Amino acid sequence: MSISTYEGASAVFTFADNPAVLGVITVVVVAATLYALAATFIHEKHSYNLPDEELPKLK
Repeated sequence: MSISTYEGASAVFTFADNPAVLGVITVVVVAATLYALAATFIHEKHSYNLPDEELPKLK
């Protein structure tokens, strides 16, 4: 079933009835989420592996 009428809609998205565009948007969102998770894990692993002597000290 696809959306074919927008009666009473306050906003109309022209790609709402195009599964290919919705699929691409979904893939982009999933990729961005996975990238953010991977970057967080890498950063945290690196941060916890540093010895205290190498951390910048507050003056």
